Parts: sequence; C-alpha cells; structure tokens
Amino acid sequence: MEQESRRKRKKVKKKGSGIGKKFLIIILIIILLSTAAATGAVIAVLKSAPTLNTDIINNLKQSSKIYDMNGKYIEDFSGSENRNVVPLKQIPKNLQNAFVAIEDERFWTHHGIDIKRIFGALWYDIKTMSKAQGASTITQQLIKNYALSPKKNITRKIQEAYLAIQLERQLSKEQILEAYLNTILLGNNTWGVQAASMLYFGKDVSQLNLAECSLLAGITQNPSKYNPYSKKNTENPKDLLDRQKTVLSKMLELGYITKDEYDSALNYKLKFQSKQTAMSMKYQWFIEPAIEQIAKDFAEKYGMTESEAKQKLRIGGYNIYLTIDTNIQEVAQSVIDNDKYYSNLKLSKDLQYYSADGKSKSIVQPQAAAVIFDYKSGEVRAIVGGRGAHDLMSLNRATEVARQPGSSIKPLAVYGPAIDTKLATAGTVIEDSPMPSDFVKANKGWDPKNADGKFRGYITIRDAIKHSVNLVAVKLQLQVGVNTSINYLQNKFHITTIKNDDKNTAAMALGGMTEGVTPYEMAAAYGVFGNGGIYSEPIMYTKVTDRNGDVILEKTSEQSKSLSPQAAYIMTDMLKGVLSAGGTGASANLGAMPAAGKTGTASDNTNAWFCGFTPYYSGAIWIGHDQPKVKVTNLTSSLAARMWGDIMKQVHKNLDVVDFQVPSGIVKSEICIDSGKAPSDICAQDPRGSRIRSELFIDGTQPVEICDIHTTADIDIRTGKLASWDTPSEYISRKVFIKRDAKSRATLLDDPYVLPTELINQINESGTPIATP
Repeated sequence: MEQESRRKRKKVKKKGSGIGKKFLIIILIIILLSTAAATGAVIAVLKSAPTLNTDIINNLKQSSKIYDMNGKYIEDFSGSENRNVVPLKQIPKNLQNAFVAIEDERFWTHHGIDIKRIFGALWYDIKTMSKAQGASTITQQLIKNYALSPKKNITRKIQEAYLAIQLERQLSKEQILEAYLNTILLGNNTWGVQAASMLYFGKDVSQLNLAECSLLAGITQNPSKYNPYSKKNTENPKDLLDRQKTVLSKMLELGYITKDEYDSALNYKLKFQSKQTAMSMKYQWFIEPAIEQIAKDFAEKYGMTESEAKQKLRIGGYNIYLTIDTNIQEVAQSVIDNDKYYSNLKLSKDLQYYSADGKSKSIVQPQAAAVIFDYKSGEVRAIVGGRGAHDLMSLNRATEVARQPGSSIKPLAVYGPAIDTKLATAGTVIEDSPMPSDFVKANKGWDPKNADGKFRGYITIRDAIKHSVNLVAVKLQLQVGVNTSINYLQNKFHITTIKNDDKNTAAMALGGMTEGVTPYEMAAAYGVFGNGGIYSEPIMYTKVTDRNGDVILEKTSEQSKSLSPQAAYIMTDMLKGVLSAGGTGASANLGAMPAAGKTGTASDNTNAWFCGFTPYYSGAIWIGHDQPKVKVTNLTSSLAARMWGDIMKQVHKNLDVVDFQVPSGIVKSEICIDSGKAPSDICAQDPRGSRIRSELFIDGTQPVEICDIHTTADIDIRTGKLASWDTPSEYISRKVFIKRDAKSRATLLDDPYVLPTELINQINESGTPIATP
C-alpha cells in the first residue's frame, strides 16, 4: 500500500513538472516573439527615419521660395533668419554654459542620448502617471527642431535617439551646440539666441551679461510661460525670475560660475527693450496671412505647433505657391495708398497719426484695407492690410481687424435670408415710417432713423436696398428673426466675428455689432451672390513642395450651398441697383461691366464700407481710424464705393464683358410698387405716374392678389374735402388715392404726398381709410 502511494505521488509530481515546463516554454516563446516583433518594429521605425543632412547651419540660410498664382517667383521667405544666424564664437560662453547646465548637463560627455536622464525621466513619469518629464538631450532637441515632427510619440522618440547618435558621429559638440542655439524657440515666434537678444534686450547676443544669459536659457523650457513680454510677466515677473534663479543655481552647482558671479547676476536689474531691424517684404499684407494659413495646415497635418511649423517653413527650403495675382495686388495697394482719396477727410491734429501702444511707429490716419477674391475658385487674389508703409508683422486690417459694417450687413443678415426663405420678394412692400412707440419703449429708447432723416412711405425691398433705407431693414429683420439672421451670418456666409451681444435687431439690421466684420470675410460672403448661392472657402495658397518637388501640403477651397441659385440671382439683381444712378453706391459703377454691391457706414462716420462683386471677382473695402470710436469728418460710404470702383476698373480692364447667369426658376411679373401685389387698372392712374413695374420672382412667389391699396374718391374741389351727396357735379373731381392708416401717415410731415390736415381730420372722423393722392 505504501509503495503504491509513493508511485502515485511520483506520477503527480511528474505530471505537475510537465505542465510547469510547458508553461515556461510558452512564456519563453511569447517573450521571444514579442522581442522579435518589437525588434522588427524598431527596425521599421529606424528605416523610416529621414535622411540626415548635417550641414545644418548652411541649410538655415537656404530659405523657402514664394511663388504667385502663375508660378512666378516673388521672393524668399526666411523672416529674419538670414540675419540672425550667428557663429558659436559670437555667443558668450556664459550663454552656452547656461543652456548646457539647464537643458543637458552631460552634453559634453554623452554620445547623443543620456541614459541616466532617460531612466530618471521614466521613473518620474511612472510616479506621476504622466509624460511630463522630458529626457531629450540638446542633440535630440536639435534633431526634433530640424528634422522631425515635435509630436511626442514612441516613433518620433526612437527616430530622434537614433538620429542623435548618428549626428554626434558626424559633427563636433561645438557644431551641434552652434546649430542648437541658432534654432531654439525663445518665445514671441522668435528662433535663435541672436533674434531673442535683439527682441528682449535690444543688443547683439555677444554683449549679453550673465543675468541676461541665464534668463534667455530659462525661456526655452516653456516659451509661453516665461515670455518676458506676456501680460502676466509684465505685471509680476516672479515666475520668470524664479526660472532665471534655477538656471543660475544649476550653473553654480556645475561649476560654471562662482558664488560671487551668482549673487551679482541675481541682484542685476534686468531691462527689457526691443531693437529689431526693420525689414521689408514684397506683398507683406498677402504673404503674412498666407503663411499663417499654411502653418496652421502644416501643423495639423504633421503634428506640431503653428510656431514650429513656421520655423520649418523658414528653414526647410520649401516652394510655396500662393494664390496672389501680383497685378491685382499692386493695383489695390496703389489705390489704398493714394492720398487723393483722403484729402477731404478731416481729423484733429493729434489724431492724424496714431500708435496703438504709444511706443511703436505712428501710422497715418485714416487707414484703409481691401480684399479681392475669386469666388469661383475660392482663391484670394489680393489683400491690402493698411495704407502707407508698415513694418513687418504690423496689424493687418483686412484679415485681423473687425469693424462695424453698417448697412453692408443688410444683404447678409436681412435681405438674403428673407428672399431665400421666401418670406419676402424683391417686390414686397414695407412702409418706411417711424417705428411704433411700443417698439421704442421695448428697446430702451432705441428709435432707428434713416440716414437722410426722411420717410418714403410704401416702398419695395428693391428700392429700399438701392437707397439703403434703414427702417425697412429693421421692420423686415423683425419678421426674419434674430436667430435666422445669426444662422445665415455664421453658417451660410461664414462670418466668424459674431458675439453674444450681437443677437439683436440693431446689430443684424444696421450693423451695430460689438466688434464687427473683416474685409476678408465680407469679400468671401458677397461672393455667394455672384456664385449662384455657393460659398467658397477663401484660400491663400494652393500647394507647398519640398526641395525635391514632392507635394507635402495641398489646399483646395471647400464649397457649400448658402442660398438657392434663384435667391442669389435676385439679390444680385437688386444689388446692381445700388450702383445705378441714384443708388448709394453709384460711384462704384464700372460702366459696361456688370457690378453689384452695398455701401455701409457705421454711426458717427467711424467706418465706411463698400462690398461688391462682378461676374469675375468679389471684393470689400473699409476706411476708418485705427481707434474704433474716432469720428472721421466727411467720411462716407460713397468714398469707399469710389475706391472700390477704381480698383475694379483696372482689374477688369482686359476682361470680356459678361453678365451674371440667370438660373432656371426665375420669372417676371408686373406689380404695383405701392402694394407689392398684381396691379389693377387704377394703379397706372396715380397722380405721380404709373405705379406698375415688372419685377423678378422665384417661380411660385409672384403675387396673384390684385392691388387693394389704390382706390378712387370724389372730392369737392371747392373745399378739398370728400364730396357729399348734394355736391353739384361740376364741383366733383374723382381722384386716385392710396388706402393707408391716416393716423400713422399724418406723422410723415416731410412726405410730399401727405394729405392736407383738414382732409386727414375729415378722414379720421369718418373712419374712411384714405390717404396720399
């Protein structure tokens, strides 16, 4: 029995031992397979690493090239980099040591990667459950800035380490440090120690003292947080100075400075002053925002910040193809710069030149901006961001500054939506008369008026647009509704500057917005009318290629439907009237070339606009003072229209005269312009002449009801009152009148067709709804 029991135990042991061996073998196989897979993955990552060009300093001087819409070379794009690359011998030893101490203390001894630092960073990340601790050496940072995407992922880190080791084999430590110090980001879109020295201290990098060197070296860890010119650091530089102290402490710890030098640097009072060399750029108003658009797309595609993308564009030797038409750009700039247009505008002497911060260069006032847009392709052809000479990176009033648009907002927020939703037609009649007292009371005393102070009585939307009648726009906007207006502005016309406080009739109907709109977005929005209701996203470049000609970035305009083709055409036809004789934009008329548009003047003549379009282009122009609330005497929208017209006349000089294409679904129908309805026989007998006119309609919206506004009444010519049953026939005259609320009509004292007071009283007493002959 005992022997049998032992045999069983041995059998169990053997069985257990067999299972354990199998388990270990499986684990070993998994480890080997995982290792093989990982090794394969690493090899694949290394094979995909870019080829390293070690001539970094010379490559920094090989700027990208910029071309126009026809592929014609314009100029190099390098920002200030060509002027800011400095040799290592020009960089103070204290600055070199400061960067090494705080960024890579074992720089002079490692071979591209710092194993000790890697494990230290890994342990920190495990403890904090984050990826906050970096372990990159100066060599790795150079690789990241120069050759790789800065996106933090395992692929980039492996390639970064591999290329860093390769770079250390091919370049000396001094060459690596020189390249690094010329490419490092130091805040305010400033790359390299020379540019940063000029920006923050107003002097050449070779002249920096220890305190200044330690401060610059501290910025690179977090350029936004440690930006000396940020609002936070300007008001309280504690974080900035604490960071400087950290750098100095590390330099002292590593023996780069003595205790006396440390104390002296800490006690030194830093003085920030910028001294940047003025530079010029041909077509700066176009190229600068175009680079912004490219950098945004570049950053999104390749996983980096926009600032890093701009640096890549500066030093990457790329070919940048813009949509600019240099002829149109030069025409627009020449008109904007021409002093003759501003000769009648008056400003007090202290406002004729203006500096936004009181320190920078004062700019002549008033200013102006313009944008010309090919709305079919979505390509921007010209951008003028200011009048006269400006430094690089100056405020671009065409793309960056939103100003109140006045009546130029009406087609986008009121008339376009009303026509598109079939709430109204071009022939719809609205009474141009004072707003009811209950409206004024409900709107805290806001009582809108027409610019000329007059009232026109019954008027069609077509005529209201031509003469820019405010009260009609207000009354129609109340029918459209604020939410619908906002929806069209933001989602159909893609205006991005609407604020919460703009959700009211004053803003939507008359352009009294919190900030306003930009010429850039208005040019694109007005292109919808000329393009059959299709909105084209404005683009400023078409492609970017690398040194080998391979496309690394491509841009096409995204298009979307904003209005029906019929609504867009009817709006176009009505906006043509603005440029006709008697219209507010008559000075923009281009003669044989069809054109349409709308004027706009903000309250107190602070801003003047004209936004319009032809069968080829749309465009917007703004004039005003850089201080938004400054009134410019004699400034009117007719000046903006004149300047727009003078630009477009030259732009269209050699183009074929064509008209806007009429879509299907448009019909003509006669209306009475006092009622907006189908005319009766007596509509042609009005004392002012026939009130019958042919009008355009979206098929199905033409009126079928007969005019009931016009009527006839017998008048006693001896008294001017209604004839009675016993008035002799020889004293009776049958006249045509318009039915109207006599009570409200009696307030229109400047209307040439108002009834005599005694007849109004008689009508009021009798209750007969008769008015205006």
